[in-house]
Amino acid sequence: MKKLDKPHTELIVALDFPDVTTAGKLVSELRGLPVTYKVGFELFVSSGPEFVRRLIGGGSKVFLDLKFYDIPNTVAKAAQAIAQLNVDMFTVHLSGGKKMIATTAETLAVGAAQKGTKRPKILGVSVLTSFDDPAWGEVTHALTGTDVAVSWSVSGLVSEATGWGVDGIVCSAQELSVVKRIAPKLYTVVPGIRPKGSPAGDQARVMTPEEAHEIGADAVVIGRPITAASNPKEVTEAVLESLGHTS
Repeated sequence: MKKLDKPHTELIVALDFPDVTTAGKLVSELRGLPVTYKVGFELFVSSGPEFVRRLIGGGSKVFLDLKFYDIPNTVAKAAQAIAQLNVDMFTVHLSGGKKMIATTAETLAVGAAQKGTKRPKILGVSVLTSFDDPAWGEVTHALTGTDVAVSWSVSGLVSEATGWGVDGIVCSAQELSVVKRIAPKLYTVVPGIRPKGSPAGDQARVMTPEEAHEIGADAVVIGRPITAASNPKEVTEAVLESLGHTS
């Protein structure tokens, strides 16, 4: 599987498994395909950083999705530890604010300069794709006394965050065009992607791989449609083709 000369969309496969045995089996099945692996809360908490090291040692790219949100110094120190794992990218919540993100970016930049290494991308999470407007309105009403639409919050957060030091944005495909307009140089990662015919599950704002590729997503995240498939490699190859890759 190779990439076309025209722009393509990268595929991130979510290793949403409870243990390394199951996750490792899928990685072996997909060996040789141009994918990045997402390691989230469940797998990282159950297995720690050792599995991440194993993936990277085997030549895989890793997206560590722990969505940091804490005081600036705490997040910056966590990011330093993440950088030592050599992951490709990791997530923070944009709602953590300017100081949290700018401190993290500066800390990573200094560390990378001192060691002569490449720092991981900082991806800012806007509004989780499990939220639709009514559910998000409940949160914003509790915070501010006003119901706010998801798109309005995403637009506001991204507009502010362009100067904070993030390298990319995590957003739903429905807000992708807005993000691209506001911050065209930022790397965009789109979760909530479901191949045609797949159930939405716990995602409220979903889109097919073809649709996300068409509107310019830099990368998409797919979990259960691949991980729960009877033939994960076959499904992955089909998704890669729909994202602009070819054999």
